[in-house]
Formats: sequence, C-alpha cells, structure tokens
Amino acid sequence: MGKKSAHSGESPKDRSINIMDKFITRNINRERNNPIKTGRRKDPNIPVNLWPLKDQIEYWASRTDADRFDEQYPVYSYWITEVQKKSGVYPTTFTDFTKKLKPQLQEMFASKTSVRDAVSELRKHGVY
Repeated sequence: MGKKSAHSGESPKDRSINIMDKFITRNINRERNNPIKTGRRKDPNIPVNLWPLKDQIEYWASRTDADRFDEQYPVYSYWITEVQKKSGVYPTTFTDFTKKLKPQLQEMFASKTSVRDAVSELRKHGVY
C-alpha cells in the first residue's frame, strides 16, 4: 500500500504543515472561547489598586512609617530637596550651610528621619 499523502496530492512536508496549522488554530479558538481572567489578583507586578479589596485593605493596614518614607522619598535627592523647601532658606545659602553637614544629612536620610525633624535638627546647627 502506498503512502497516504500520495493520494491527496500533498507532499509529506505540506501535510505536516497543514496539520500543525490546524493544531494552532484549534488552540487559538479554544483560548478565545475561555472566560476572560480579570486582572484583579494579588501579584507584585500588578498595581495595588488592582488587587482584590481584601488584599488592598490588608496591604494598606500593614504598612509602616519606613514603607511610607521609602515610597515618598526613594532617593536622597528627593528628601534633601523637600528639607530645603521646608526650611525656607534660599537654595544657594542652604547648599553652603549644609556642605559641612552632608555626612550627617545622609545619616538622617538612611535612618529615615522625617523632613520636619531634619529641619529642626538643621536649625540647631545654625541653618536658618
């Protein structure tokens, strides 16, 4: 008995390609008919506001002051800019006054000192 593809007029290569195409389209149609999964799930890659409500409430209730500080001031430059604005000192004057206090300011940032406490500490050192 001869090969099956000899009667259909297709080469074995064409037949395997057609079978694969049929398999792919069947899977695409199956996925298309599946119910759509919502984005509401707890996952670090998804923003918190798209998590289920119970998980959102749990997340916001369990946050610490350090977490809030890290969210508000991810880098030192944001924090020092806010300190400078809160102090009310002219920017170049503030820079001149704080040059010698830079290690102390970096230490305050590392210990997550609030802007208000940092300004009061700078006033003790004569930064007006």
